Amino acid sequence: MAVAKYAWCGRERLGLLRVGGDVLVLHAARRPGEIRDLTQLLPSPTEVCRKEIAGALALMDTMTVDRLKGPEFTDRYTGATAQIIEAKREE
Repeated sequence: MAVAKYAWCGRERLGLLRVGGDVLVLHAARRPGEIRDLTQLLPSPTEVCRKEIAGALALMDTMTVDRLKGPEFTDRYTGATAQIIEAKREE
């Protein structure tokens, strides 16, 4: 492990640099002024009535799909990747 100085967002920063398997890992060192209180990130409390909950549950029930079959659920990425690999193999 080593202490490292690096530039990020136009500022010079300190961090810890270590080897993690086959990669280098940089842990950013933070100053107390850079760390935010987690309570600032919480959403504000809200009231939800039973009618709204029932409506949300009904909406989820109508949008739930038991089986993911059909043309709209076809994995096109894997097929396209296989075609690219095959084309490169033929070159």
